[in-house]
Amino acid sequence: MTGAGFAAGASEVGDLRIEVRTVNGRGLAVKLRLTGACARFEAAIDALVRERLHRGTVSVIVERQVQATVLPDRSVLRAVAEELRQLASELHLPPPGLADVVQLASLAQRGEAATARALPPQLHALFVDALDDLDRHRRADGEGAIAAMQSVLAEFDGHCAAAAARAPQVAAAYRERLLARVQEFVQSHLPAPLPAFDLVREVAIYADRIDVAEELQRLRAHLDEIRAVLGRGGEVGRRVEFLLQELLRETNTLGSKSPDTALSHIAVSMKSGIDRLKEQAANLE
Repeated sequence: MTGAGFAAGASEVGDLRIEVRTVNGRGLAVKLRLTGACARFEAAIDALVRERLHRGTVSVIVERQVQATVLPDRSVLRAVAEELRQLASELHLPPPGLADVVQLASLAQRGEAATARALPPQLHALFVDALDDLDRHRRADGEGAIAAMQSVLAEFDGHCAAAAARAPQVAAAYRERLLARVQEFVQSHLPAPLPAFDLVREVAIYADRIDVAEELQRLRAHLDEIRAVLGRGGEVGRRVEFLLQELLRETNTLGSKSPDTALSHIAVSMKSGIDRLKEQAANLE
């Protein structure tokens, strides 16, 4: 979600340069730094940004391209002067002077800053251009992040295949070793040996605790869902982050259930891959 968009040009409040920057974030936070002339449009600008963006910390910076004068905008001066002339004519009073117009226009502009006004067409178009430019940069970064994630997912597939190949051997060896130890214990401590059927059944029940077939099945299902979500496009960041949490949970279970060193190393490699996936998922909308 990191990116920057720019736009510059004329507007109803003067020549402006608009910059919209985003950095990664779980939710959406919008920070505005506006010129005095744009302050009265703060609510409309905030609404426009939130309509286009849904995640990340967004900074909107609006600057004048030319040095601002101490006078209010000419459009405001003209409007105030016209209203004062009409009022003076109705009341049969002398027409207002320039100082009167500037003073009242300045007061009107300061009052407008606290109100919420719709964006005028040119100013609205400038903000749309900046957000479009930001969107182009973010799409390019997002495509790069997805490509990197697909590579890590392919590595994860390899780890799952290695774990699936190793798990039956581990289970069989563990059952044989457990059965031998139980038989030794029974011969040494019990007056009469247990029936073979009962002995094998109890060993099988206990040995089943290290079976990781279900974990591997769920891992593959989560991998398939992550690929499907990434392929759909749109707002995928939160969904992918949730699936990565599930992926990590199953990986931790796989590592903790198996007494085999090789499987433990595979689980460590899986968790390293999940960390890399999380870093890339933070760049997705």
